[in-house]
Amino acid sequence: MVLFLFTAKAVTIQTQPAATLSVSGGLKFKLAEHYLLLQGDYQLEALADGYYPLKKNIAIGDAQNQTLNFELEKLPGHLTINTPGINAPVLIDQLAAGNTNQEIRNIAAGKHQLNINAERYFPFQQSLEITGLDSAQSLDLNLEPAWADVSFTTQPQGATLFVDGEALGTTPLQVEIMEGDHQLRLKLKGHKAWQETLDVKAQTQIDLPLITLPEADGLILVNTQPSGAGLTVNGTYRGQSPFELALAPGKTAEITAFKVGYISTTQSIKVESGKEQNLAIKLKPQLGDVKIDGRPSDALLYVDGRLMGRAKQTLRLPAKQHRITFKKTGYEDFSTSVLPRPGIAQAVSAQLLTLEQAKWKNIKPVITSKAGSKLKLFKIDAKFKMGASRREQGRRSNESQRSVALTRPFYFGIHEVTNAQYREYVKFHSSGHVKGNSLNGEKYPAVNITWDQAAKYCNWLSEQEKLPPFYTLENNTVNGINLQSNGYRLPTEAEWSWAARVQKNGKPLKFPWGSSLPPSEKSGNYGDRRAAALLGNIQVAYDDGYAVTAPVGSFPSNEKGLYDLGGNAAEWVNDYYGIRTGLSLSLETDPTGPVEGSYHVIRGSSWGHGTVTDLRLAFRDYNSESRHDVGFRIARYVD
Repeated sequence: MVLFLFTAKAVTIQTQPAATLSVSGGLKFKLAEHYLLLQGDYQLEALADGYYPLKKNIAIGDAQNQTLNFELEKLPGHLTINTPGINAPVLIDQLAAGNTNQEIRNIAAGKHQLNINAERYFPFQQSLEITGLDSAQSLDLNLEPAWADVSFTTQPQGATLFVDGEALGTTPLQVEIMEGDHQLRLKLKGHKAWQETLDVKAQTQIDLPLITLPEADGLILVNTQPSGAGLTVNGTYRGQSPFELALAPGKTAEITAFKVGYISTTQSIKVESGKEQNLAIKLKPQLGDVKIDGRPSDALLYVDGRLMGRAKQTLRLPAKQHRITFKKTGYEDFSTSVLPRPGIAQAVSAQLLTLEQAKWKNIKPVITSKAGSKLKLFKIDAKFKMGASRREQGRRSNESQRSVALTRPFYFGIHEVTNAQYREYVKFHSSGHVKGNSLNGEKYPAVNITWDQAAKYCNWLSEQEKLPPFYTLENNTVNGINLQSNGYRLPTEAEWSWAARVQKNGKPLKFPWGSSLPPSEKSGNYGDRRAAALLGNIQVAYDDGYAVTAPVGSFPSNEKGLYDLGGNAAEWVNDYYGIRTGLSLSLETDPTGPVEGSYHVIRGSSWGHGTVTDLRLAFRDYNSESRHDVGFRIARYVD
């Protein structure tokens, strides 16, 4: 015992609030307000009313005097919220805790947020202090109503009141309506409905003045035969049949129906309140005679989409606009309009076009390329001979006669491509000059251009108009053609020969102006005395006014409306150059020339030609390089 007293430590244990203490776990001795305890571990238990028991391990150190302080946790409290006559959910700290008028138990001691959301009352919230200590608290609340009393009286009585679509009773009545804007409606059979928007303020009573409900309109459903007739009521237009008319009760309404081609009809009807009535009006047609003469006569005739028989007959039709349509297999439909008039005979005649005729009717006779070249349509089925007879003066050996047929329609350039048009493709193209005589005028033919450059210009034009290219390229060099393309191209030699030589009488033309030299006055731009200083061979008796090229179209066209096929610039054509012999009896159809070669054909004389040989339209030249007297014109297949 002496050793214990010598080694024990003086330990003071304090709790908030004061509690009954119990220490266990080793030798101890309680002395007044403190304990004598040996150094080591002990178990402490503290008990106080209204607090959770404290059980804790304590460690006694080597200090002679030690003080230990502990705070006990309050037990939860209990709350009853009194809202007489109202049972509402209670939220504490936004969590559901129970309902009003019932004890809510075990609420942690301390501050809390109270929320009550009772139906038809304004939301309530406030801070709340819970005492705890297992004690009971009570809170009395008066929730604030969120409605107002609204009274309704009507004449006559017994109307049903709807608030926001919900039926609440019949007049007279007083109802509670929540604060805010509401749609009110009163309905009574046989009377017009009353409706209004009402702004309600809570706890502010509203006594609406007497509401008078007028008698309901009568409903007249008007049907006419035929339908779609215009309707007037007592002279005022109201719509087209079939139509539902709402009319004031107790009166007689004059309803008139009218429609083009029919006689107007008026009927009277007495309108009864709230009653639905049907009114049927049959209109009598005004008729007029129309004589139909369609060709072919076995074509089918349709009037306003209805089959009426064959295309040759006389019809009696209502005096209104009608759509007349003729149909026959293999022909294009034809439609027109007619307005029959009573007592006045009318006629409709039509000549149907075959599908082939209709196709060509819609194809433009002249088109213009994006660069400005005009091309003329030629729809031909012609057989002719290319080349020249052996007896023709000036004939060359490469002009063997060949039998050719052209069957595929095509567009053919009216003029040669000008410098301005070619510069849309190659901006800085120069046609050059001849001994100081310029070839570069905007309206002058573009020359000093190779065949390959001319073909690429055609592909560029096709690209501008989103047409399939006629020429195929490999490594930026033309290596073939696409005969299915309707893109721009150079004329074939056969097309050029037909356009330049074949006359309306079918005979070939020797020179652009006729059959003998010298050229007739102002017939074209050829090698003349004005170009004597530039050329070796000229027509000394001829002066066309130009030493070198002239603006395209400066001289008269041929009988096909085409310019400069002889003179001005000679022209590249599509075909590779070749000489074919022994084929005069073999007919070639739409030929495009040899499939390959080293040179391309040049057709037509130029400003630099002045001999009987090269002024002839049968003259054929060839080259692979550009020349200052060779240009081109463009062509296209139609399909």
